Amino acid sequence: MSNNILVPTDFSECADFALEAALKICKKESAHLHLFHASDLTTSLEELNLDQNVVDKISGEISLNAKDKLEVRERLIQEEGVACTVHYEGGDFIGGMKHLLDSIDIELIVMGSHGKSGRRDWLMGTNTQKVVRKYHKNVLVIKEAPSEDMFSKVVFVSGLYEDDKEVFKKFLNFIETYDVQEVHILAINLLGWFNQPTILMKELLEDFKNIASGFNCKTHFYSDYSVEAGIRHFVEEHDVSLIGISNQTRNPVKRIFLGSNVEMVVNNARVPVLSLDN
Repeated sequence: MSNNILVPTDFSECADFALEAALKICKKESAHLHLFHASDLTTSLEELNLDQNVVDKISGEISLNAKDKLEVRERLIQEEGVACTVHYEGGDFIGGMKHLLDSIDIELIVMGSHGKSGRRDWLMGTNTQKVVRKYHKNVLVIKEAPSEDMFSKVVFVSGLYEDDKEVFKKFLNFIETYDVQEVHILAINLLGWFNQPTILMKELLEDFKNIASGFNCKTHFYSDYSVEAGIRHFVEEHDVSLIGISNQTRNPVKRIFLGSNVEMVVNNARVPVLSLDN
């Protein structure tokens, strides 16, 4: 892993869950944590059609409030013994993210998301999906407060493409410092679709299993009506605590379908999702 982990925050509960998870990872990896907030002042206030003096006053108050909240979290991070750099952006979130990712070698982005819970899916939920879709980065999505044994049972979901093997190695590299009891390799058998023959899929699953020597690894060719449903049902049945999924492909047609599946998993899964790219 790189020594730089980025945590965007909107100061919501789910964003703080992501920060808590990132702190645990930083301690294990001796990584540097970058905490980022974008207030998106210009876009929000322009829509109100206010006098410029009023806009300037409100902008100043929002900016000060955001910086105060960043300072509180920065102190907490430093108290945990983790090196931290705070980044504040008054403009839009995506623009600020692009600037950071262009200027800093970020290996992992840890983000909170409300997903499809009954709570409002306003900033972090929407922006998390945008980051997964837009940037070729590894993104860990957190929905709830991380447990002590964060990643005890994990699943890597794959279409078993050849280039997914390198992604799987990256996934194994990520989990190797955790007390992982079970590694599951999962391919979804879409009922009624043109899948590869079962015997071939099982052979491909064994190829992936051989990469995970040293882990307690199990393979599954799981039948369901959609990729997202298959993953969700498998996770519930096997009490999985982390989903790893490849978000990488050079084929533009596969990219459309794969990207859609990854975003649905990120949005609907109740457990952490690690979306892995190049």
